[in-house]
Amino acid sequence: MIQSSELENDIVTVSKLQVALRSEARSLQSELSELTLEADTETTEGLKNLLEDAALVLLRNSEHWTHVLGNSQTINEREKAENVFNRFSIEERSKFSAETLTNVDGKIRQKPVKIDPNEGSGAYIVVTLLIGTADDKPLFSQIASAEAMQEALKQVSSIATDYLMVFELLWSPQVEADTLTEAELATEYSDLVAIA
Repeated sequence: MIQSSELENDIVTVSKLQVALRSEARSLQSELSELTLEADTETTEGLKNLLEDAALVLLRNSEHWTHVLGNSQTINEREKAENVFNRFSIEERSKFSAETLTNVDGKIRQKPVKIDPNEGSGAYIVVTLLIGTADDKPLFSQIASAEAMQEALKQVSSIATDYLMVFELLWSPQVEADTLTEAELATEYSDLVAIA
């Protein structure tokens, strides 16, 4: 049941869900690209649909999950919450070798990327969901198992539209022909918890 008082106060919950998948889930990258290109990121409903669709794509590919991470924290001031969200976003985006697709406020930018055929073949794709909501409590506790990640994805996909404040869908690498190596995963995503 929605408590209108939660929508009227300055408390914001910032949540981050992150999943590493084996590269066999390659169609995942094109699915996420397609969702991003079609999303109406100018409206809360559009962001909510993108969040639901991204969670569904991850749930459908759960057999490829190798590592997970999730945390959700409540912040008592909107400005501080915005700073935390932006810090998460910059931290995650700085891990990309190239950001080839963005859809922010309805403005789509795409950049071609050349893949070096001499580079070692990779094994992983990492997907990150960053979510800001009007909830007064964290959406979930720390995540260290596939079961907990499945529950958290179901939880965030059922967020009420009027509670969703901001959402970012990030994945690395973005290009379907590219993957992360074991060393890149260990270096860039050292916080992830191995589940397989």
